[in-house]
Amino acid sequence: MIIKLGDTVKDEKGREGEITNIGIATDKNDIAGELGVNAKEYDTELNYTGAITFGSNWCYFSQIAEVVKKNEYVEDNSWMTDEVNIPHEVDVQLELDSDLQRGK
Repeated sequence: MIIKLGDTVKDEKGREGEITNIGIATDKNDIAGELGVNAKEYDTELNYTGAITFGSNWCYFSQIAEVVKKNEYVEDNSWMTDEVNIPHEVDVQLELDSDLQRGK
């Protein structure tokens, strides 16, 4: 199952809450992933060691029973595409004004 920050989950004990942290272990002695990598999303089928914080609780990845509600927030990554950005007319005017002040 794929979990993301902001998802509402329920663990095996029936506790429910919104995921605020996903910690993936990078050291075999850090089974909760407290010193490891913090992720925005994680697929539990990868079977990494780690844990989530949800509400005022935490549990290991293997103890997540279900995702009750998916986070509906969609991050805007459109600025990362290779498309050429067409300047907005206000930006063009500001650049022209700046050029005039510098004597160009």
